[in-house]
Amino acid sequence: MYLHVGQDTMVATDAIVAIVSKDLLDTSKDVRDLYARMRSEGKVEGSLPDAKSLVITSRGIILSAISAYTLMRRAERLEDQFDERG
Repeated sequence: MYLHVGQDTMVATDAIVAIVSKDLLDTSKDVRDLYARMRSEGKVEGSLPDAKSLVITSRGIILSAISAYTLMRRAERLEDQFDERG
């Protein structure tokens, strides 16, 4: 399954490690360090000023203008639909 994270970007749900609020860049040293490392490796996609959330994947970080809460709700709906199909 794929999750739409904004800006015409779809991410395979099995590649998503975490979805966190951009605010964690200000409050969490671990998130700041991860972001800095991924950015130095060229593994950050998107615009930081426009971002509301960070979608951390097995390949890098996608900055999304959609809130972490909304992305999580979308992911949960996908999971529920998949469970209903059996």
